[in-house]
Order: sequence, then structure tokens, then C-alpha cells
Amino acid sequence: MRLGFENHKEFSTRNHGFTVADFLTLEILNKILNWEHGDPYSHDLKCNNRIPEIPINMKERNPRAYVPRNVSIGPYHYGDPQLDRMQVDKMRALRHFVKRGRHPMETYLEALMEVVTPCRESYGQLEKQWQDETHFCLLMLIDGVFVLEFLSVTRGNQNNYDYAATDPIFGHEGHMLIYGAIMQDLLMVENQLPYLVLSTLLSVSEGLPEQSIHNILSWMMFAPNIDPGLHLLDMYLKGLLADGQRAEAEEEEEDQQQEYRIGNIAASKLCKRGVKFVAVQSYAKMRLDKNTGTLLLPTIHITKQNISKILNMIAFERREGTNKDFNSYIDLLDSLIQSPKDVNQLRSQGIIVNSSSSDETVMDLIKEITKDAVRGVMDSRSNLVRQDIIEYCQTGAGTRICRKSPYNLKSVLRRSSDIFSHLPSQREFLKLCIIKFN
Repeated sequence: MRLGFENHKEFSTRNHGFTVADFLTLEILNKILNWEHGDPYSHDLKCNNRIPEIPINMKERNPRAYVPRNVSIGPYHYGDPQLDRMQVDKMRALRHFVKRGRHPMETYLEALMEVVTPCRESYGQLEKQWQDETHFCLLMLIDGVFVLEFLSVTRGNQNNYDYAATDPIFGHEGHMLIYGAIMQDLLMVENQLPYLVLSTLLSVSEGLPEQSIHNILSWMMFAPNIDPGLHLLDMYLKGLLADGQRAEAEEEEEDQQQEYRIGNIAASKLCKRGVKFVAVQSYAKMRLDKNTGTLLLPTIHITKQNISKILNMIAFERREGTNKDFNSYIDLLDSLIQSPKDVNQLRSQGIIVNSSSSDETVMDLIKEITKDAVRGVMDSRSNLVRQDIIEYCQTGAGTRICRKSPYNLKSVLRRSSDIFSHLPSQREFLKLCIIKFN
């Protein structure tokens, strides 16, 4: 008999020392249910869960995309044997960080203890070992310092010259060799630390006011002039979207949502209608210029190496994003790409960047990425652009642009037929010659 609780940490029989058969007694069933605690999946508890675990169905589809390969950050992957080798480097980072800050390690731990409750509530249901506040705060300290030190070197912070230049992780020369692999792990949904942990550590270390600490973190997280986020992945995604985020949409009735249906718009077909593709660097600049038939789309790198990063941004935004702007753009790309010809069209204009794979391979990567993407709210920038494209094509604007060209083949042939219609036929021409020379 299966009651459905076996795989959940809160109700696990292993955590309580009971077997499934023991549920058949009312006394033990009452103990397991623990009536004083809320439902771990209730709305009230979920609102604090800002670092969720990836749903099983998404993990099964692409398990390597969501599991760190080099370093564990936070409690979800702590203790994984394949990640233990990085613990030595975490200790080295902690030594440098504490010595540089000139505060004893206990000072950092005390500061984290003051915010332990909101930090721990940022995660889902945790293993029993993390219920100990000191144990949890020590993990936040060690992993938080590693993240700060790594990001500091990434951004070229002069303070980190107390590492040897050839240090394989934190040296300015050795860092370049490992950057891509580590950064990929740091941008995984299950490998995040609360923003509050990083700001607390930096505040103790630097002794600066809150706004100054936020400015430093925003710069380190590639998200300048962005309000404090939930964690590194959230800040990185906001920085990537830049100013492309639109105001939060108002609630819509369910029947209105059902009416929102837009078909695929292949890039190669749009090109035949006279639409020109132009790459831009910001999501804020994405739009369709109906006067010139120019579609401006932000550049995106689609490679085997960064597919994991993209999937994790999609997964995070699905759980926490307001407008799901990144998801919406990925979904727009999915509509634009229906064949390798469409990939070639977007690559030729620098919208899709991939210098090592064929158009077919890039298309396969995009289709893999878009399996878990969602369209997002109706007034997201990508969906508004999509709607503009559909209306542009339905009104025949693209066709009119093609006709305006003086070099349009049909126009040239039509003019040619008009000219030659006024010329005499071959028989009439011979008659004119006979008359002329008689």
C-alpha cells in the first residue's frame, strides 16, 4: 500500500524510523502527519521558497543540465562525492577573505545567525542536518565566501591580488581556464545562495552602507543598476534582460487567456515577405519597425556549452519570474525557427551566435531548449513583437514593401511587356521595310 509520502522529506518514513506498514495504526499515522506543521506545498510556505528544487519531470528530460559538475553551492548538492574536490578551494577562499577583511570568522558567523531564518526559508524542504542553525550558517559562510571571491576575480577586482596569478581558481591567469565550467555551476537553480547571505558577508567585510553593498553586488553579478534580487541567478537574468522588463500585467480573465493563440512565424518566410532581421544588444530594443519592415532581435549564444545555463534560467524564471521575459523570447525563437533555413537566416544576421555547429545542430539545440519554455504574459515584450509580426503579415504590409522595390522581378516583367506591346510584329516589320525601299 503506497500513500504517496515516501519520497517527501517531511513525511518520509525513513526520517521517523517507521515502515509503510506502520501507517496502518492510527497512533503512528498521527505522529507522521504532525498536525502542528503546515502542508509543505501550501501557498503560504511556498512564497518563501525562492531557491526551489527542479521538478522531477524536467530533470529526467535533461539530467546533466541541472546537476553541478564542479562545485556545490548551498544545501541541495552538499556532500555529493564528485564535488568534494572543490572543498579545498573553498577553504583557501575563506582564509584569504577573512584575513583580508580583518575580522574574526566568528563575526561573520554571528551576522549570519541574525538572518538565519529568512535565509533557511529561501529553500524548500531541507535535510535534518540543516535544522541546526550553526551548521546551516557555516555552510552559508563557506559557500558565500567562495561565490564572492570567484565573482570578484571574474570582474577584475584589484583586492584579489593576494592570490597567485596562476592560482587555478582565483588567480587572474588560471581563472580564465576554469571560468566557464564554474560559472555554469553557479548559475544552476539548485546551486544558489540567498542574496541576503552575500550582502551580509560583504557588509561585515567592507563596513559599507547597504546601498554601497548593493552597488558592489550588482556590479559583480553583471546586473548594474538593478534592485536587489533573490540570488545570483536572479540578478544575472535581470542583467541579461536589461531594461526589457515591462510593467507587471494585470490579472486577466481565464477566457481572455484562452483567446491568446498565435501561430508559428518562420524566419525564412518572413524574409520572403520583405522583413529584414537586425541584431541588437538589448532586450529593451527588441521591436518590429512596421515602416521599414525591420525586426530587431537581441543576440543569443546557442552552443552545447551554454545550453545548461539557458535551461536553468528558463527553469528559474518559470518558478519565480513575473513576466517570464526570457521564457517568452525563447518561445519566440521557437516560432521563428521551423527549419535549418530559418537558423541560417538568423545566424547570418548575428541574432543566433554559434561558430562551430551546423544549422541542423543549432536547430536541434533550440528545440531542446524550448521544450520547457513558456510563452509568458500577453504583454511581455516578445509576445507584443510576435503579435506585431502576425498583424504585419495579415495586413499585407510585407507584400507591399516587396512591391515598392524597383528591382522586383514581377514589376520588371510587367514593365517589359508594356514596352514590347507597342513594337511591331515580325511580319509588320517586313512590310514596313518593303514599303520603305520600293
